[in-house]
Amino acid sequence: MCLGVKILASLLTLILLSTCPRTEAGCEIIGHDIVVELDLDSHSLGATDTLSIKLGKGEAEGREHGTTDRTVAFLLNNRLHIDYIRAGSEDLQWRRTGGVKPGESGAPNDADLLEVRLPTSINGNDIVLNLSYRGALYEPPDSDGVLAATITPDFVYLTPAAHWYTDLPDGSLSTFRVSTMVPNGYEVITHGKLAARREEGKTTLFTWEADYPSDNCFLLAARYRVTHDIYDGIDIYTYFFPEEQGLSESYVDATKYYLKMYEEMFGPYPFNRFAVVENLFPTGYGMPSYTLLGRAALKLPFIVHISLGHEVAHNWWGNSVFTDPAHGNWCEGLTTYVADYHYKELINSGSAAEYRMDILRTYSNHIYDEIDFSLEGFTEGGVPRTEKAVRSILYGKCAMVFHMLKTLVGPDNFSESLRSLYRERKWKQTNWQDIQKTFEEVSGRDLNWFFRQWVLDKGAPLLELTSAAVEVAGQGGPYKVNFELSQRPPVYRLLVPVVLVTADGERHRHELEMNLPRQRYSLSSESRPKGLSVDQDADVFRHLLAEEIPPTLDKVLGDREMLIVYPTKGNDRLIGEYKTLAHQLKHHAPIKPDAEVNEEDLSKGLFLLGGPDNNLVVKRLLEAVPPPLKFEGESFILNETKHDEEGASLFFCLSNPYNKGRAVCIFFGLSPEAVSATGQKLIHYGRYGYVLFVDGTSMDKGVSPRIMDPLSVVF
Repeated sequence: MCLGVKILASLLTLILLSTCPRTEAGCEIIGHDIVVELDLDSHSLGATDTLSIKLGKGEAEGREHGTTDRTVAFLLNNRLHIDYIRAGSEDLQWRRTGGVKPGESGAPNDADLLEVRLPTSINGNDIVLNLSYRGALYEPPDSDGVLAATITPDFVYLTPAAHWYTDLPDGSLSTFRVSTMVPNGYEVITHGKLAARREEGKTTLFTWEADYPSDNCFLLAARYRVTHDIYDGIDIYTYFFPEEQGLSESYVDATKYYLKMYEEMFGPYPFNRFAVVENLFPTGYGMPSYTLLGRAALKLPFIVHISLGHEVAHNWWGNSVFTDPAHGNWCEGLTTYVADYHYKELINSGSAAEYRMDILRTYSNHIYDEIDFSLEGFTEGGVPRTEKAVRSILYGKCAMVFHMLKTLVGPDNFSESLRSLYRERKWKQTNWQDIQKTFEEVSGRDLNWFFRQWVLDKGAPLLELTSAAVEVAGQGGPYKVNFELSQRPPVYRLLVPVVLVTADGERHRHELEMNLPRQRYSLSSESRPKGLSVDQDADVFRHLLAEEIPPTLDKVLGDREMLIVYPTKGNDRLIGEYKTLAHQLKHHAPIKPDAEVNEEDLSKGLFLLGGPDNNLVVKRLLEAVPPPLKFEGESFILNETKHDEEGASLFFCLSNPYNKGRAVCIFFGLSPEAVSATGQKLIHYGRYGYVLFVDGTSMDKGVSPRIMDPLSVVF
């Protein structure tokens, strides 16, 4: 009989804010004191949770008068069996009310609502409960989807999504002290600082302390290799498996760079350590004082240069200044703006402008009125939306809102507002109203209109340049450029950048206020005007006109009338791979064989699988394929380079010749292996108009230039 490998963990959690059912003034969990024992071989745990509860005023007064019993509710994983719930030596009555449905308090289906009755014999404001429970929490490493919990000798991975410890239905903010006993050779990680590490025979005791509130607790244990460095008094760690240990130096150096950058931007780092922790499963999480990165992601070169900085920035925004779940998520957009977007700014202004334009393209391709939502009002439930649609607003639109806010109040006021927000709201739930108040106090402006139209309301404006002409006052000037801008209802109040290019090569930028459906403007120039461009660098969050959107995979995938077409000619193995891919993509759109495509279908957004030799629709569209791509028998030419490798595959997008407002994507491979190696990766390259793969690896990619710009005119 194998007794298994044991881990003993003692967990102290102080809850600072939450609510309990059926209380007039609510209640708070002041502390969790959890002792949890994990049997790694049987994938199970046993735990005792000592809860310290502070009753709300109305509830406490009722208890002092002994008038009524009250009920407190928690969430706990339904795979965990409850042994007892006690107050002191008194056993309490409790019941489990079944799984909580998605959308109810944000709990997944593996959580039960646990109701505990507090008898009138328990007096005072402060109540201590003891809960004992046990059970198996295990999902095999090859499970589909994101794992919530797994306990094995190779890896212990317990997330708050698994409800492995009791919490309130609406969550809570907590401080933690975690003491974990593991066999020698194991390392333990959670947030906070490692206060003590002590070997005791064949085991090692790790004690973690976090004296700041957090809304979750992850607990991980594995045979990590640990590296340590220090930057300005901040401990920096990597917890990598031996195979990835060689990456540690680059991650430590990058962490130092990001900490220095963000301390200068926002203020002192809120924690005393930062760790990069490797996960066996595909994650990219940013928790207080550490980030949890999946093994595959850890090796990607862009992770250390972009994604790591994003997670470091989250320690200011999201992990110390908290979001308010009842009022939307602002921290992803702000973090994107000060991280991913900011890194483009550091390269050059052109890279930053392209990043902004990509945000507008994604929003325009994936959002329509029925699935749009406001930044203030977003919740996970309700209207079904694709991940791309949600991200285009929570990350994209939100980042653009902060960009426009910076333009409105000025860079200095913007920077000071963020520093003030961090100072005043650290360790507090913060909503859009708090952000507005801070920016108004620093800038001295009334920003109610700005936050109303961009945060409280959904949607985006659509701008058009309806007329433009040059007026000459006399021979050789001066000149006057008269033009009209229009926007479709609802009407937004905008600050629109307009660039006037003159014959002497100068570019004159003007910021024009617009608050009417149609508005005329006049710009004077001593030099002869050559051209006029409206929002050429995408400084205004808006819907793009159809002519502004180049054909990309996103444009096809975002089309509500997209059709996937697979071929019926060619060798059976190749056709089989295309059909498999079509069915993998079918949640995006209906599928048809090429022989059944009719004239009406041709005007839709088309995702065509196969080349002209095996897909009849591709053959029909050959004349519309632009010059960068040319088919030559069993090979193809892209950007003047011939490809005939068996592992080569390509997707290429073009405007639909039967409907110029829509796009067509052609994906083909030169062998069945090339198709299978690439097919499932395609949706991750949505922003591109073409991507060349060889043996499943991206080798070349790009976006076709816009044929025309409807917001520009040449005189």
